This record gives sequence, structure tokens and C-alpha cells, in this order.
Amino acid sequence: MSDLSKLCNGIFDIDEKIRFVGIIDEMGKLIVGDMKKGLPSLERDDGSIRLYLGYAINNVLRRDFDNVFGKVLYTFSERQKIKLLTIPMNDNLLLVSMDISSDHDELIKKILNTVNKLIRS
Repeated sequence: MSDLSKLCNGIFDIDEKIRFVGIIDEMGKLIVGDMKKGLPSLERDDGSIRLYLGYAINNVLRRDFDNVFGKVLYTFSERQKIKLLTIPMNDNLLLVSMDISSDHDELIKKILNTVNKLIRS
């Protein structure tokens, strides 16, 4: 678990526009992570539970196509108020939200690099 906490902290250090970093399990339960200190969450408490569960279900469903298309490296969505990134990590899923004004292409590269370093070490 300390490696996962270290990963979350390392991702926060990448850029000030990162709002949330968390890791959820296959059931959508938050294992580790939180909002950036001093920033309010955009959703209510029960919204987080539904959001995590939705990401977990989608992650499992996407695996059905791994043998056809290859494994999912990441998924990204841009909304009116926020940008959301998910990265599968074995049975878990890394979630990262970033400010709408962020340079997401650059951030995604840096986040993937940070995740890959942890996985290799």
C-alpha cells in the first residue's frame, strides 16, 4: 500500500493542475488517494462512490476486447469542467482528474512514465 501512496504523491508532484489522484479496486472501492489539499471535490460524497464503481465496471468490460485490440493503456475523457484519466494497473485502476485548462497530452505522458517506473521497480 505504501508504494501506491507513493505513486499517488508522485503524480500530484507532476503538475499543479492535477486535482485528484486515487487507486480503486475492481469493486470500485478507493484503496488510496484523495483530492489535492485545499481543493473541493466537484461531486457530492455519494457521487464519488457511483463514479468509482462506473470506472471499475467499464475497466472490467474493456478487458473482453484485450485479445482483439490489445490491453487498454489508458482512457481519457474531457468534460466541460474537468478532464479525467484512468490507467489500468493489474486488478486496480488509477484515476486522475485534472483542471480543464491543463495540457492533458503532456500530463498523460508524464503520468504514464511515473506509473511505468513504479511497475518496473
